[in-house]
Amino acid sequence: MNILLINPPEDNLIKNFAYDDGSQCLDSPDFGQFPPLGILYIASYLEKFAPEHKVYLLDCVSEKISYDALREKLKEIKPDLAGISSFSVALVDIVKVAQLIKEINPDAHICMGGHHTMVFPKEALELKNIDSIILGDGEKAFCLLAKALAGAKPVEEITGVYTKSSITKKIDGAGSKNVLLYDLDLVPAYTDNLDELPFPARKLLSHLEFFSTIGISKKFTTIVSSRGCPYHCTFCDVPHKKYRARSIKNIVDEIEDCIKQGYEEFHFYDDMFNITADRIIEFSNEVLKRKLKFTWDFRGRVNTITKESLAIAKKSGLSMVSFGVETGTDEGLKYIKKETNIALIRNAFKICNDLKIKTVADYMLGFQFEKTKEDIRKSIDFCISLKPTYAVFGVLTLFPKTPVYYEAVEKKLIDPQRWADFCKNPTKDFYLDYWEEFFTRKELLDMQQEAFERFFLRPGYILKSIFALRTLDELKIKIRGFIRLVKGKFKI
Repeated sequence: MNILLINPPEDNLIKNFAYDDGSQCLDSPDFGQFPPLGILYIASYLEKFAPEHKVYLLDCVSEKISYDALREKLKEIKPDLAGISSFSVALVDIVKVAQLIKEINPDAHICMGGHHTMVFPKEALELKNIDSIILGDGEKAFCLLAKALAGAKPVEEITGVYTKSSITKKIDGAGSKNVLLYDLDLVPAYTDNLDELPFPARKLLSHLEFFSTIGISKKFTTIVSSRGCPYHCTFCDVPHKKYRARSIKNIVDEIEDCIKQGYEEFHFYDDMFNITADRIIEFSNEVLKRKLKFTWDFRGRVNTITKESLAIAKKSGLSMVSFGVETGTDEGLKYIKKETNIALIRNAFKICNDLKIKTVADYMLGFQFEKTKEDIRKSIDFCISLKPTYAVFGVLTLFPKTPVYYEAVEKKLIDPQRWADFCKNPTKDFYLDYWEEFFTRKELLDMQQEAFERFFLRPGYILKSIFALRTLDELKIKIRGFIRLVKGKFKI
């Protein structure tokens, strides 16, 4: 069989932080171009455990593949099985890609995986041209799906794989009309021992240059050392709550393999990298033991940060840590169940600043407890007082199936039917919900823009950033980021 793994174009992506006229403050795509690790993992698994099949991979975003070009590539590939990675905001393009594939080969089996299927499994299967979905980890489940289809065997017994008929039976069997994943007996596919997975097939995209706007090298890639997150922040829409970690040896083996391919910079994309301080120390010691030279950063929490662990990490190449600060008061942190406090936040940033490790403060504006613009400005003041190297300001988005979403539905601030309608008939004019009890959508976006201006356009900050540049690649990356930042006074 010809198997295609595809990351769809983003021509019709639903913008998160967009004004009514379509203009936009900085959003996640403005902070870099990252490899699609999900389908790269599946590709490598297929290559190892199903070598009888021909595997193709298209990253339409990074490769800048238009729909016209995609049609021609599909004619060449003629996929028998296609796996499409999914996020709800990309649903319009997912539907378009599925339709294109069926036009080229009406008998092609199209499987959808990723975040959207975990949140809206039944609705995903109601979309035209979608034959099956995978819930959870896709590597083994998709491989078994390919083998079953090649042997004309039923796919319904594969853990994590669902078809329209099998998911209907599950729902009917549960005696519930509710289609929420967490309320149904739908078993996701989880890989408990992540060391069993082959490393992502980065060679399939070796012709591309990925980068992070806050990174320092074009020879950049992402890596995950664990999956899932044991915490329960009220705004988080990460459906994989079962935390599983790779062994330190396995992680460093992958890094060593990547270095041989020419990579110099690694961004750990885990939901929870620093689960303990000891894990950072163990990883860093293994890197130092092997005498590997590379730069790395991670996303982490402040409550497991110690000076000892970060000091060793810096010796091993740690350059930056991204912390989810979110808001600037103990009351607010408690409300969103962040399981941290202002003292711990200040301590983590102080340790990093003392060790000259760069930091990113990830922030959200527009929480339920921010009732005045002064409340939001005080939170921004706190962010600036931490002296982070960078700050990313978002607006609280009410993603479906999260506690804050249900709270907004209960208060009748949003209409949940909008999501149900969108999932069945996705259109580009859809918008994501904010908490608009005290502010309008425009006011929240204006505050986001004000936050970016206050942080990045400080004369002292600009001068410090210029003098901190170390390489020509870093200069080019920062120029690209600054142009995006100031274009139209932050509106893109």
